Amino acid sequence: MQKRYQVFISSTRIDLEEERRTLTNALLLNRFIPVGMEHFPAQSDKAWPIIKRFIDECDFYVLIIAGMYGSINAANKLSYTESEYLYAAQMKKPLFAFIRDDRGSLPAKLVEPTAGRRRQLDAFIKRVEDDLVRAAWRSPDELATKVTAALNQAASESSAVGWVRADSIPEQFGALHAGLLDPCSQLGIGKVSIDGVAGPEMRENLTRAHTTRIMSTSAVRLFEIYKQPFINAVRSGGNIQVLVPEPGGAFLADVEESESVHGPRGMTITEEISLVRRRLLDIVGEAHRLGASHASTPIGIVEIGYFTTHLRSTLVLCDNHWGWLTLTLPPARAPETASLALDGGDLSLLNVCVNHFERTWKIVSGRGNTEHLDP
Repeated sequence: MQKRYQVFISSTRIDLEEERRTLTNALLLNRFIPVGMEHFPAQSDKAWPIIKRFIDECDFYVLIIAGMYGSINAANKLSYTESEYLYAAQMKKPLFAFIRDDRGSLPAKLVEPTAGRRRQLDAFIKRVEDDLVRAAWRSPDELATKVTAALNQAASESSAVGWVRADSIPEQFGALHAGLLDPCSQLGIGKVSIDGVAGPEMRENLTRAHTTRIMSTSAVRLFEIYKQPFINAVRSGGNIQVLVPEPGGAFLADVEESESVHGPRGMTITEEISLVRRRLLDIVGEAHRLGASHASTPIGIVEIGYFTTHLRSTLVLCDNHWGWLTLTLPPARAPETASLALDGGDLSLLNVCVNHFERTWKIVSGRGNTEHLDP
């Protein structure tokens, strides 16, 4: 996508009219958008809010100094040029300074007439030179050449926002759709979470699901965070099936070793699995203690099974209409990898995950590695 960058040109007017004109033409030829005092109202009291707005919108700020300090901003007793420079610095704009090298040879009409104003100019120049690496120039053409060279280099390296033609957006958006959004839609990927946080949709789906299937290396945090939604689901007749690794198996040993670079977990995964089983028993017990939410609806069933080989991931499936998949690649942990919210559909990733869970549950059940948890 072709970007054009907006450049704020800050300088005095009377002594730099030719330089500004030459630079403006050069910037336009180099596909920049120049903005400067030519675009502001004549009354200085009305100009300052507009100046600040243009600086806010610009991608680069260019300061040009020659022999004049310029008209004074009544708000701070500094020149408008210096006021613009200070504001651009405050707004963290990329700053470029170009100071005339032969100011001592300028004609009297192009320099400040009083010693006081010349001192202000000298102080301003010193401030700029203390802040920035500035470039020197002596002619309008030399100035234009140096400014455009600096800006072209900055544009190639910058992450500045810039501007694009409105008619180029549909083309780019169409390419984005074809390459990313359409495949995600076909796969039923409704959301990507870069930190593994599901938000309220997890709670809502767990509460209303008739069957919740969970496959994880332990899922201990899941049952701590969402204990109440699980209780509510079981009270309403919802069933829960949980698949976790077989304690003491090679899979757990491999995961523990691969994640050891992160330091101690506080407890082993085998201990976490034991804790998950206790959490599930608590959920069943609390659901029975509270009783079924409707007299005609029996309390749901909670089961746990133990697999021997599995990807290091967490899979939460609420019926066949919603899922949450976190792919964890050791030594990374779940919050360090992306999670996907899954919706249903004929070709959806959710269907693949449901089939994977059911196939694994059938294998585990056939080996007698499932347990019906009673209160």
